[in-house]
Amino acid sequence: MDHTDVSVLPDDLVVEILSRLPLKSFCRFKCVCKPWLAFSSDPNYRKKLPKIPTGIFCQYQDFDKKATKLLSQPRNVEKIDGSLSFLPHHLQLELMDCCNGLVLCMHRSMDWSRRTITCHFIVCNPATQEWTRLPDTRPYQEHDVCEAMLAFNPSCSSQFYVFNFRWNPLSSFFSGLEVFSSDLSTWLVYDAWWNSGIRTIIGYPHLFIDGSLYLFSLRQNSVERILVLNGFEAMSSRIPPNRRTIKLPRDHSVEPPNGLPVGMYTRGRNW
Repeated sequence: MDHTDVSVLPDDLVVEILSRLPLKSFCRFKCVCKPWLAFSSDPNYRKKLPKIPTGIFCQYQDFDKKATKLLSQPRNVEKIDGSLSFLPHHLQLELMDCCNGLVLCMHRSMDWSRRTITCHFIVCNPATQEWTRLPDTRPYQEHDVCEAMLAFNPSCSSQFYVFNFRWNPLSSFFSGLEVFSSDLSTWLVYDAWWNSGIRTIIGYPHLFIDGSLYLFSLRQNSVERILVLNGFEAMSSRIPPNRRTIKLPRDHSVEPPNGLPVGMYTRGRNW
């Protein structure tokens, strides 16, 4: 079998090949030669190549006190404000999610006369300290719980999406879904589309990769399915995203996680 010298391959083709590698493999292949190493710092190619995590955002809460910190390598500490102090209400913000360099935060306000809560979301880029405040969500009852997730793929588009699931802890069923599209700058309500008896677990990790959002779905008190949402571009025309489920083998179903002690918890997000 003839072996082709990699130096004769066009740079665009090499970058296209490297962009399809897992992060660990990409880091190893950077050591093959200096030109491959240079690709990772070239602004024209960096958007396509796998991103190396800068650190992990962690939020600590001890009753009514919150603190957000960025756990990272020493060389990154001075460049990024890990406390997110450049954001308004940063001491009251709850760290909700991170996705490909963007961070989703939230704080709540209570209408005591109506016993309803409104969520106020902020999406920011800690590296540039750019941020945007999303429109307020619909008020929800104080006994309901909201779980928000961020979807962002900079290699495909500068648009991002925020999924805000409304959950009734008494039944463990999600009762509603509203999605913010940065393209439309508004929340899209999909309650009727979503309210189909699907139970998705709060506290289990979710994953956004290759334009699809993956979540665990609960059935008969164990995780037996993975819910997949994709086709977000159609939401620009107010069309609901595609939805399908992946059934796990019976011997791979897992039990839902136990709750953390009341009053103190830690939440970590890869960034």
